[in-house]
Amino acid sequence: MSGHKLPEPAPWKTAVGDVGFHKILVRGYKLTDIIENLTFSETIFLALKGELPTRPQARVMDAALTGITEHGFFTPTTVAARVIGSASPQSIMPAVAGSLLTVGSVTVSPQDTAELIEEALGLQRSEGLSREETARKMVARLRERKVRMPGVGHPLHPTGDPRAVSLKKIAVENGVWGEKGEMYEAVRDAFCAGINKDLPVNIDGMLGCVLSELGFSPLAMPGIAAISFLPGIIAHTVEEISQGVSLRVVSGEYVGPAERELPPGYKRGSGLCRE
Repeated sequence: MSGHKLPEPAPWKTAVGDVGFHKILVRGYKLTDIIENLTFSETIFLALKGELPTRPQARVMDAALTGITEHGFFTPTTVAARVIGSASPQSIMPAVAGSLLTVGSVTVSPQDTAELIEEALGLQRSEGLSREETARKMVARLRERKVRMPGVGHPLHPTGDPRAVSLKKIAVENGVWGEKGEMYEAVRDAFCAGINKDLPVNIDGMLGCVLSELGFSPLAMPGIAAISFLPGIIAHTVEEISQGVSLRVVSGEYVGPAERELPPGYKRGSGLCRE
């Protein structure tokens, strides 16, 4: 490589904000003006989307951000936070960070729902299908891939997730419901017809629909969902540490071999070689 100069690294670029001497801008707006005039949910919308929400969008965004404030002990988000909090009581931050790492396709999964919506709408446009035809084709694709239908069913709410019902109500009332939510529900109906079960849309599925209608990318959605459950996680972690539990442990059943001795050839000083 002698005599060859490496290319200069590209400068970092961002459209999110501009911070300098006596200047803090978020998407071009002064942070001081944001502090004095916007709500937190409006600020989140601005930071992620780049533009201010309309009044109906702001109302729906606010509702979405309250959708999964508390999970109780039913999901790994809370369990992980409390276990880590009991092991690291000096600060809540390891527990909060660990809780975020439990987010995946099985829990807090609006991203999977949104990706299904995008794929379905793309299929509909490319093949000129009706909504119902598209839904049936999407269900066939799910079966071919051997993947679960995202955003449906809940063991605690088998007849309907009340959080999803309330969130859709707010979206419909504010005109933030359209082809994306309708397409998802059509796929859900086709899926349920195929398995002869009535699985309601859960809060993760409804978040995927509503956030899609608000124009967010699937990639951003787990982060938005995390903002929603963070207050509950912080509260659980503070409570866990304040309770002074020395260390959370769980009991489990051992199903391995019974207690046994190492063979003679594996014991040091036996004078035998291992076979």
